[in-house]
Amino acid sequence: MAKLPIDTGPGGPLAYFRGNVTYTILLFMWVTFLVQLIVRSIDPQLHQTLFVLTPQHPEYVWTWVTSIFAHSPIKITHIAFNSIAIFFFGPLLSRYLSDRQYWGLFLGAGALAGLSQIAVQAFSPGPAAGVLGASGAALAILGVITILHPNLKVYFMFFIPMPLWILTLGFAVLSLLMVGFSLSSLGGIAHAAHLVGLLVGLAVGEYVKRTQTIRGPNQFQLGPGGPGGPGGPGGPGGPGRGRF
Repeated sequence: MAKLPIDTGPGGPLAYFRGNVTYTILLFMWVTFLVQLIVRSIDPQLHQTLFVLTPQHPEYVWTWVTSIFAHSPIKITHIAFNSIAIFFFGPLLSRYLSDRQYWGLFLGAGALAGLSQIAVQAFSPGPAAGVLGASGAALAILGVITILHPNLKVYFMFFIPMPLWILTLGFAVLSLLMVGFSLSSLGGIAHAAHLVGLLVGLAVGEYVKRTQTIRGPNQFQLGPGGPGGPGGPGGPGGPGRGRF
């Protein structure tokens, strides 16, 4: 039997995720994605009921959570971009929030982002689509880190360097314009969810900044290869539903 290239300790491979909220979230996301593919191939309507938060059925309270971990089953880039953002920025967030606080931010911001999206759609022209995806929660993480380390160098689209605050401002302006012009689901992207998730993160980041000592970003490495990180957590997804 081949050995894993990492030391997982006495708990086996799952021990790699124990006590690491970022990796656990990513594991849940990808397991959910695989379950989505199976369920959708058997019964598309059941997939909609289990995983998609819709304006027609906001009382399906389980979708407040499942829709955060679920992603477009049509294009893998949706979950891929969200995973990259969480992978790079999540470990830095763990330096300031406890595991319980991290989970609270991720689930709370994700659920609020999704519910806000379907609420905004109720006042927008055109058909109301369901929403799914972790971008609202990922942007909450981004918002916290922006407040704490605004000048942290990131790479938009993997090769354009810029300070984090510019990237975050770009997301905020785009989302605000889309919502303001009643285009909150333009291109199948849940702009209202993005905006709400980001605002939650900025508020939490301001609280953390006032209550903790913040070390300079040059003392951190984001991801396995060194400082910096990827661009935004959005990504293309399938038609007929908003992705966030």
